[in-house]
Amino acid sequence: MRYRDWDRPYFPPSHPKEARGGIKAQSRRGTFGESWWAARWISVLEGFQIGARLRRGRAYARRGQALSIEIEKGIVRAKVQGSRPRPYDIEIRVPPLSDAKWAKVLLALSDQALYAAKLLAGEMPRDIEEIFSRAGSSLFPKTSSDLKTDCSCPDWSNPCKHIAAVY
Repeated sequence: MRYRDWDRPYFPPSHPKEARGGIKAQSRRGTFGESWWAARWISVLEGFQIGARLRRGRAYARRGQALSIEIEKGIVRAKVQGSRPRPYDIEIRVPPLSDAKWAKVLLALSDQALYAAKLLAGEMPRDIEEIFSRAGSSLFPKTSSDLKTDCSCPDWSNPCKHIAAVY
């Protein structure tokens, strides 16, 4: 390991170990996100100027390097296989809406039965972002600081490619 001018460790490029039974992205190449909300999520992340990290994360996702993803209120935990023998532990935290903000969103959603019908059918209504906005909230993170992330890998960059794969 050698050090660069800014006194950060330099790790030579590595290749991930093959992940058996990993969660593979449906997109083999090209754009990610077939649904409007998945495409919107990716565009939000791209707006944070993540750059090459997001591209490397896509490659990991396509290879199925994510071994598990668990979602709870305000937190996503995952295991991603990298170049070391043990998978890396990933944690992504997003601030959950307060009860008061949820109440405003639910009130706005209840104004039109179509929203409830679509959500119950497993479909995300296209204009739901507007509903959140009118209720004083946001469906997606507004800034990169809304995403608190951690990875057990030695890479100091945040997000690293492992976190980007989970994104």
